[in-house]
Amino acid sequence: MAISFSGLVSGLDTSSWVDAFVSVRQADVTKLQTQLASQKSTKTTLNDTRSTVSSLRTAIEKLTDAKFGGSFDLFSKSNAVSSNEEVFTATAGTGAKKQNYDIRVDQIATFTKAVSQFPASSVADDTTLLKNLGISNGKFTMYVDGVKNTININNETTIGDLKEMMANAGVNTEINADGAITFAPASEGTSLHVGTTTDTSNFMSLVGMARQEDGTYASTNSLYKATIATKLTSENSGFNQPIKAGTFTIGNAEFTIDENTTLSSLIYQINSNSEAQANAYWDDATGKLSITSTKEGASYINIEAGTSNFTDVMGLTASEWDAEGKVTGSQLLTEAQTIGKNAIFSINGTLMTATSNTVTSDISRLDGITLTLNRANTEDDGTTTLKVTQDSEGLKDALKSFVGAYNNFIDKIDTVTANGAEFHGESSLTSLKNTIRSYANGSNKTNGGIYKMLSEIGISTTKAESNNLSADTNKLYFDEDTFMKAMEENPDSVKSLLTGDNSILGMMEETVEQSLKAISGFFDVKTSTLDSNITKTEEKITKKNQNISNYKAQLEKKFQNMESMIAQMQQNYSRFSGGISM
Repeated sequence: MAISFSGLVSGLDTSSWVDAFVSVRQADVTKLQTQLASQKSTKTTLNDTRSTVSSLRTAIEKLTDAKFGGSFDLFSKSNAVSSNEEVFTATAGTGAKKQNYDIRVDQIATFTKAVSQFPASSVADDTTLLKNLGISNGKFTMYVDGVKNTININNETTIGDLKEMMANAGVNTEINADGAITFAPASEGTSLHVGTTTDTSNFMSLVGMARQEDGTYASTNSLYKATIATKLTSENSGFNQPIKAGTFTIGNAEFTIDENTTLSSLIYQINSNSEAQANAYWDDATGKLSITSTKEGASYINIEAGTSNFTDVMGLTASEWDAEGKVTGSQLLTEAQTIGKNAIFSINGTLMTATSNTVTSDISRLDGITLTLNRANTEDDGTTTLKVTQDSEGLKDALKSFVGAYNNFIDKIDTVTANGAEFHGESSLTSLKNTIRSYANGSNKTNGGIYKMLSEIGISTTKAESNNLSADTNKLYFDEDTFMKAMEENPDSVKSLLTGDNSILGMMEETVEQSLKAISGFFDVKTSTLDSNITKTEEKITKKNQNISNYKAQLEKKFQNMESMIAQMQQNYSRFSGGISM
């Protein structure tokens, strides 16, 4: 009789047997993984709770930081309100006293301005290119006795070319010693009209050509050679005198002119340098440089010639030079400067002056107040007043933040310590909540002010009443009206209750701080324990998985050996049975 096997030699499902044996031990790993997930979930909850407690601390500190004074003290913030901001505005800083002031502005401060006493540029001549005067390419039109004549201007057109084109049209063109240009009919009795809506050059508007009573045209602006694009030391710069390379001073800033310096680049340097304390401007229409102080008040702009004669050429200084070209003496041309004015104003009838329209407390003697004078009072203004009051907006916002953070804190602790929650039975958290809550609802009899409880300044719980049985008495509510009334009646007592020695918020802050303290605080200690447990559980899982892997390998090897032995037995049986004849 022959013996037969199905499947892999033995016909047994050894793979399922291995899985079954392994699954028994895998159950231990599954338990550990569930434990690990729980530990990590607990840590996440702990971190969320820590964050909520930290938010409460931050909200408390916005108020208790008043002890540091300055910008940290919300109780010292003030509002400064002008009754007429066209006359003056005001800002209040630390130390501003809460009261009203009568303020009258008689004169605002103005800026000193220095202007060249005479044109620094030469008058344009026949060789001057029109483009260097800022005149754009294009055309303008003239009618001589009604006959249309078109004058075309391009980049190469000079004043001499313009005169020639005008002459061909029957018009004489002249430029006088002041740089003014005139158009006049060449023939007596001939009519002249200049300009149409189709003109494309800016010639007419730039030079300001206007028809005169006698029928001629004259410019309101003068034409000068020098332009802001001209290199100052160039032989063809267009200035009345050659400008030397070298240095000069404006304000406290020294400037240098070299062979590449243009009037435009120099003006940019002046206006960009705060030490110059001035702004410069080149007026093409007058050929003059003007310098305006950036500081108000009745004082001269400091302008000094150096190794360059630039300020002399501009008519702002007068210097003497030796044969070697070195300055031997220089003086400020004070007549070239129009001195600014000081501000004149009165506070409660006391007359005062200031060199600036921004009047700080060292001038006004109004502690913590900065005035900005905008214009002088008129007869129609009446009395202008400054009202300095307590700025309670920052305080109210801080108290709203505190109430919100407190309510979030209570909700969070109740949630994480509830039945079935991760920290159910955690006495440290429930104790923290109860302590903070007792401060919020209790009386602080050690406080020196008239207010002993938060409820007296508008921070309280809502009591459950017959018509409001669902009211949440755990939460705090903020009554702005009650708070503002307390601030008006006794602001010092409000501050003492919230932030003074042994204040309610001060005690809250200390309690919360202890729980958040590094290393020894509840959250750090709990985190350290959880981290340790998580690490140990992960190590157990790793070790268990390695053991299971080894166990599985051993089982598979044993079954493989069994299969081999069965296969060998089958081979022996086949040889044995093959030798027996029936």
